[in-house]
Amino acid sequence: MPPRPGSEEKYQIATLVVLTITGLVIVYYAIIFINPRVAFNPFKPPLPTATLIAALPILQPTWTPTQVASLTPTTTPTASATATLVVPPQPTLPPSTATSTPTVSPTATPRPPTRTPAPKVVAPTAVPATYSYRATLNCSHSGGTQIKGTVTSGGQPQEGVRVRLATSPDPATVIEGGEQFTRRQPDGSAGYAFVLMATGAFDAPATWYVWIADGAGAPISDPNFHFQTNNFSRDNPLACWLAIVDFAR
Repeated sequence: MPPRPGSEEKYQIATLVVLTITGLVIVYYAIIFINPRVAFNPFKPPLPTATLIAALPILQPTWTPTQVASLTPTTTPTASATATLVVPPQPTLPPSTATSTPTVSPTATPRPPTRTPAPKVVAPTAVPATYSYRATLNCSHSGGTQIKGTVTSGGQPQEGVRVRLATSPDPATVIEGGEQFTRRQPDGSAGYAFVLMATGAFDAPATWYVWIADGAGAPISDPNFHFQTNNFSRDNPLACWLAIVDFAR
């Protein structure tokens, strides 16, 4: 009867498991044989009781060198006696241990610490804000004092853009009626116009700030852009009765 599919593979797995277990058992007993006191041996042999005998060093007796002199007379036919003095060899003393004399290093005279100057604090340079629109100014003489202009984006007129006129960059100084939204003009542009005086000019030059604000009131052109209107005569090239401020992006 042919074996069922998969039975041969099961036998091979079972054989591999048996061989693995056999190998582990052999390794287990080999480790116990090498070191019977291994941690996983349940039948560890007891520790042998050892008696330690401290051997005291035997000191050599102190030897005191002695010198024995023997005088042996020698008789010669000439009736003169020669005395021979025999001196035993002197013992060799061990070399004495040289005692090193410490060298005294000169003591350095402490110097007062050098005062480190305090670091100079440099104020960070203010980075100018980047605005979407850029303003350009053209002035001329006119019968009255006005500030007007157009707003474009990519060369196209922009209607409904908020334009503010103030006496400083602070929105709180926007003059009465100094906020307009650009509207379509007869020539197709989108512009605004602030009529400050229908006829004539201010006796003294007046400073004006004009910028564009977004829907939340935040400036999207430089609110520090400013100029002055004056009452100079028509012949004066610096006359600025009519200020045309155009914004573009």
